[in-house]
Amino acid sequence: GRDMTAAARALVPAASARSRRPRGRHARGIRVVVATHAVDAVTVASEAKPVVTIRRAVPKDVPVVTRILSEAADGAVSTQSLATYAREAAVVDELPGETPEQLALVAERAFPTPSDPPKVVGVVGLLLDDALKPMEMKLEKEVGYVTNLAVDGSARRSGIGAALLAAAESTAEHYGCVEVACRVDEGNDPALAMYDKNGYDALEPRKLRRFRRLMGRLYALAGVAHLLDLLVFDSVLPVTAGAPPWELMDPTQRLCAQLWCVAGPIAWLCTAKGPPAVGDLALVAYGALEVTLCVACAVAYGAVGGDAATGAVGVQVAVAGCALAMKPGRSPGRLSLGKELRTGAGPAGRRRRDEAVDGDDGVRE
Repeated sequence: GRDMTAAARALVPAASARSRRPRGRHARGIRVVVATHAVDAVTVASEAKPVVTIRRAVPKDVPVVTRILSEAADGAVSTQSLATYAREAAVVDELPGETPEQLALVAERAFPTPSDPPKVVGVVGLLLDDALKPMEMKLEKEVGYVTNLAVDGSARRSGIGAALLAAAESTAEHYGCVEVACRVDEGNDPALAMYDKNGYDALEPRKLRRFRRLMGRLYALAGVAHLLDLLVFDSVLPVTAGAPPWELMDPTQRLCAQLWCVAGPIAWLCTAKGPPAVGDLALVAYGALEVTLCVACAVAYGAVGGDAATGAVGVQVAVAGCALAMKPGRSPGRLSLGKELRTGAGPAGRRRRDEAVDGDDGVRE
């Protein structure tokens, strides 16, 4: 069976990348050496057990990479397609300082004896160009897509898959990514366990998270504004909907008005501090309360309240439509996972942060 493998699906043409040595923790006996335009020389430690080096894939690795991916795909993808992917992922032809469209890393295991040459035992791909990432996942520019993570059958359950994943994350961060994403077969329990252990969770686009927090802030401001309108000003909004001003409301009406005012700040608190599901529930609860109150006004006060109800429903439909448009599409039988990285610390990351400051009024996550 497959182990620690996101089976090869994203078979796309691309060029590879120049990288520095990625940072991060790796299993004992595994070190990361990502080559630039040639394979760096690595001195293998004289230990009884093998030493694994993770480096940039080069054309000579194509046959073994194709074999490892074919075993992992288990017939789901043709060997010819995998060979084409491996050839293109192993090309190193970009200029220094350029961000590649994609790259591949391989894990090479060596024993401290001259009779046993180093052997490639694992591979992972990283897509950086938006055109190559799965469209249905709606990934942004700053999200690297980890793909084709596979380990040779003879080297599984030894930490190589996790080390390849960590190397791909570090490389993505070097090129300015602030998040990585991947897809895994639903029944691939070893891979799911590895991703979970390494901090991956259900994928949620960054723009959807920003939208949720934005709506929480807007609802909080609306709640404060409603409270001021009720207690300080002339209850303009309730009167517009046909309801009496605060001074003339009965206890039940005042309770409903107070709940309406408090629901906004609660929604903001949930979106700012709670998990996504709690934030979504709070926003839905606020919208449902507002629509319910407007419908009650329509029933009690006729056409004037009906206009308010129509407006409230229209707003909530627009909010729900925007949120649904930002949600990633599902791939049958596969789970979409994501993980936030530290900062995007490389030179490409600094350039992207500078562009964000210039183009987004300095607002960044």
